[in-house]
Amino acid sequence: MAITPTPAVDDLVGRLELAFRLLGKRVYFPSLRTLHGVDKASFPLLAFLEEHGQARPSDAATALELDLSTVSRQVRHLEQLGLLHRRPDDVDGRACQVSLTEQGRTGLGVVRATRNQLLDAVLVDWPDTDRADLLRLLDRLLTGVRDLTTPAAPDAVPPTNPTPDPKGSR
Repeated sequence: MAITPTPAVDDLVGRLELAFRLLGKRVYFPSLRTLHGVDKASFPLLAFLEEHGQARPSDAATALELDLSTVSRQVRHLEQLGLLHRRPDDVDGRACQVSLTEQGRTGLGVVRATRNQLLDAVLVDWPDTDRADLLRLLDRLLTGVRDLTTPAAPDAVPPTNPTPDPKGSR
């Protein structure tokens, strides 16, 4: 069964996609340049550790909805950059705890300050009520997205111009 979104939802999806792309390109990615060697995919782990202090990689993977192997690679890379510290877990010697180093906390602070400055330039002319409305509506959107249990995927659509088989199958 194909899902046909209403025009209003279709327009909203298009605008959200554009907003995410532009925010990434003009705000988030440029701010990461202040943390040399950190890719965009690792930033959520740094932010999670800032919020929680320390965590097992498995707990971070669960909270961030990532595969443990992904988080383990990120931990290794961020540790090599001097942004994370790894130590044995006090409860389970087979596990480890990771936390931000001072360099990691400082770098994360610079990234956040850069993002705040860039977004403030966008919102400088917005009245406080508009900023509050945006925050309220974003919180409502995030609540709805978090409550999704499984994504609704439309039926697969075959390509209109299939690529010919290079071996010339018949």
